[in-house]
Amino acid sequence: MSMLLVAILAFVAHAGGEEASCADDRATTAYREGFAAQQVLDTENAMAAYGLCLEIEPGCVPCQYELGWTHWSRAEWAATVKAWERTLELQPDHKAAATWMARAKENQQSGGALVTAGGLRVPIGTDSGAAEAPVQLELVGRFQNYNPSPTHEADHYDPDIYSPKSARFLSDGSKVYVNSLEGLKTVVYDPRTLTKVKVIRHAFGPDDATLFHGQSTVFGYPYLKRSPAGDPNQFAGKPVESALSHDERYLWVPYYRRDFDYGAGSPSAVAIIDTRTDEVVRVMPTGPIPKYVAISPDDRWAAIAHWGDNTLGLIDISSGDPQQFRYTEERLVVEYVLSQEGLTSENRDSACGFCLRGTVFTPDSAVLLVARMGNGGIAGFEAATGRYLGTVEGMQPTPRHLVTSPDATWLYLTSNRSGYVSRFPIARLVEALSAANGEHVPVEGWEEVFVGGGARTLEVSPDGRYLFAAVNGRAEVVAVDASAMEVVARSRTDSYAVGLAVSPDGRQVWTTSQGKGGKGGNSVCVFEVRYAGAAADTPSEPTQEPKAGEP
Repeated sequence: MSMLLVAILAFVAHAGGEEASCADDRATTAYREGFAAQQVLDTENAMAAYGLCLEIEPGCVPCQYELGWTHWSRAEWAATVKAWERTLELQPDHKAAATWMARAKENQQSGGALVTAGGLRVPIGTDSGAAEAPVQLELVGRFQNYNPSPTHEADHYDPDIYSPKSARFLSDGSKVYVNSLEGLKTVVYDPRTLTKVKVIRHAFGPDDATLFHGQSTVFGYPYLKRSPAGDPNQFAGKPVESALSHDERYLWVPYYRRDFDYGAGSPSAVAIIDTRTDEVVRVMPTGPIPKYVAISPDDRWAAIAHWGDNTLGLIDISSGDPQQFRYTEERLVVEYVLSQEGLTSENRDSACGFCLRGTVFTPDSAVLLVARMGNGGIAGFEAATGRYLGTVEGMQPTPRHLVTSPDATWLYLTSNRSGYVSRFPIARLVEALSAANGEHVPVEGWEEVFVGGGARTLEVSPDGRYLFAAVNGRAEVVAVDASAMEVVARSRTDSYAVGLAVSPDGRQVWTTSQGKGGKGGNSVCVFEVRYAGAAADTPSEPTQEPKAGEP
């Protein structure tokens, strides 16, 4: 067995998680404390909490099972086996305990050790199990930057993968673009052959001045940090998300920050890449921390959501020529502009106001929606005028990622900390925003399903039948039936999954694992997707329809 297979694991497994419980409320409280500690690799407190749980209720299966994972994370193989043997005594049909105990016994016999970088490293061939499920997932390839000598031919060592944040397919299936945030690169792969075809470097020097059109800021944003070169347009950018415009001719890649702007309070930038050549053809300034970019379906607007100050920049792209793209005169403001004064030394993942993130236009391009991870809700703007319509509430806390269904009926979203995937009819959402008059308005009727803490990127299968979510806290990719809003498949990924992309034929899902606190991450996992009853060379047929009584 390779060193990778005996890697540290500090997350819940399929049968456990935040939703599991014991019969005794006190035992459940202790269990959940242990689970929370386990998520952040605090094994001492996890074991203490699980011990208390089992003292209160010796027969609590979730507690016994998760205790095994905590021992696993410490490479304590005999204790792992003992914990899962007890789990099977309590629940003989506990499939996960039986499956993973076999691997723990192999590790025990082979003298397995921890992977130095920490975090879960799953072997090629890991799958979602449950052969009768409508969707099955299997890990068939990987690009990673933690093991220079992989034993599997589909496990590719790639030093360009450094804190990968997001992935995006071209609709013809010819390329996947992966943003390597700390690597300061966008890495381009051929998903058909699982090979790297190009690396786009986000570093700009004196010879690149023409890309900027003489612009280094927009909306009067000041620079709170000085570039060592004396020119703010000589920098390296940290690529976050991406979007495609103009029949996928252009790929938009915003930078979390310019490399010299350590406090992330100064203007950042967005690169525009020609997908025919995979070269940057223009760089435009943005506000602080532009985490997300959205393109209107009619190719009229590009919206840049600024995580750092409660605003968005709106760019007129109707000319189709990147050299002619220009900002509207006023930025879009959700309630108020958050001053950057005093924030540049803070953790900008919390010092971000409403923490604007997921952004999407309605299918008719008329309304711009943006998720407020801080303080909750989804804000809306009238695209043609930039007028703030208000904020709708009622979904689970910390909404993060927004997508619309292929039939233009549903808005889907993830809620990060609360761990839910939800949906709501777009028409009803727009109706509520139109009557909001700039205020907060509650809306009822959200349909939701719990997928696990840290629900991050969400994508829809091409036929609209399934949703795929990257679940950071569980180190999993999860498939959800979009009509029934039920989880139909789960498979483990390398730890700290954050980004996700679905291939145009629905047959591949790529996940990115960014890492956390120096542990895990630096990995891109490629999953094959199989659909029950579907031919091997064709995607499943679309059947998504609104439920009875819904618009």
